[in-house]
Amino acid sequence: MNGEADLDKDRTDLSGQLGKSVPIIDVGDLAADTGVGGDRSTSEIAAAAAEWGFFQIVNHGISETLVNKVREQAEAFFALPMASKEAVLRTRDNPWGYYNNELTKNRRDKKEVFDYTSGGPDSIYKARNRWPEFDPQFRNVMEDYRDACVRLSLRLLEAFCRGLGLPADFLNTNFHPSHTGFIRLNYYPVKDPLRDRADITHIDEAGLGVHHHTDAGALTVLLQDDVGGLQVHKDGCWHDVPPVRNALVINTGDMMQVWSNDVYHAAIHRVLAMDKKDRFSIPFFYNPAASTVVQPLSTVVSRQKPALYRSIDWSDYRGRRTDGDYADYGAEVQISQYRI
Repeated sequence: MNGEADLDKDRTDLSGQLGKSVPIIDVGDLAADTGVGGDRSTSEIAAAAAEWGFFQIVNHGISETLVNKVREQAEAFFALPMASKEAVLRTRDNPWGYYNNELTKNRRDKKEVFDYTSGGPDSIYKARNRWPEFDPQFRNVMEDYRDACVRLSLRLLEAFCRGLGLPADFLNTNFHPSHTGFIRLNYYPVKDPLRDRADITHIDEAGLGVHHHTDAGALTVLLQDDVGGLQVHKDGCWHDVPPVRNALVINTGDMMQVWSNDVYHAAIHRVLAMDKKDRFSIPFFYNPAASTVVQPLSTVVSRQKPALYRSIDWSDYRGRRTDGDYADYGAEVQISQYRI
C-alpha cells in the first residue's frame, strides 16, 4: 500500500441516499461534430466531474442492439472451459488477452478479465490483440463496440474541455487518431477462479472484486449489468452506484485530473466481491496517444493556483500501472507521486 490509507476499510453508507444522487445526465444534445451543441450536458458533465468524478449518461448513442450483442459475447467467452480461455492468456510483454490473477495495489482481485485494444501492434507494448477462436462473431462484435466507445469518448472529451473554458477540440490531437484506449471484459464470479489452483502462483486473498483505485487515463466509459457492486468513495465512505437501465457510467481518470489541475478529480472506486450472483461489466478506458506528455493546462494555472503536478510521460505511466496490475513488481504508480 506504500504507506497510503487503506480506504477499503472505510464504511459503506447503508442508507444509499448519497449514492442515488450520482448524477444521471442526458447527453442527447452532444453533437457528433466538434464544438457543436451540448451546452446543457457540457455544464452538467463539468459539474459532475468536479464534484463526483463519477456520473451516468443516457441517450448516449450506442445502440441497445450492440450492447446486447457485446453482453452475450462476453458471457459466452467467460463460460468457456478454463483451458480455452487460458489459450489467450496475457503475459508481461503482451497485456492483451485473458487473465485471472489481476492485482490492484498489490492485492489480488476476485475476477477474470479479457483485454483488447485497437488494431495492433499497439504503440506502447508493440503487441497485438489475442482473439479466442470459439466464435468468429466475438471479434466483430467487440471491435464494433470499441469503435462506438471511441466515438462517444471523443464527444465526452470535448465536453470536458469546454467545461474548462477551452475550445472543444483542445485535447483532440492527444487522442485522435492514435489513442491508446482499450476495452476490458470483466467477469466477477461467485467462485474464486484461482481457488484450488496449485499450478498458478498467486496471492491467496481476493477479498474484493476490484480493490480501491482510480483509473489511469482520461475518462472511462463503463457498461455494467443489473447485479450491482460498483461503489464510489466520497465524503469518507463508500456509496453504491446503482445500475440504471440503458445508462453508461462515466468516470474521470488520472490524466484528466492532472490536465485540469484538480478542477476535475479522478474518482476512487471499487467493486465488491460477488457472493450470490455472478457479475459482468465492460469498461472502455479512453487513454492518450503514447507520445503524450500530460501536465496542468496553462488555462487552469495561475498565480493564485499554480501547477499542482509535474509533467507525466503517459507511455511510462501506463506501462508501470500495467506492470502493477499483472504482478507484484512493487508499489503501483499513482498520480500522487507527481504532485508538487
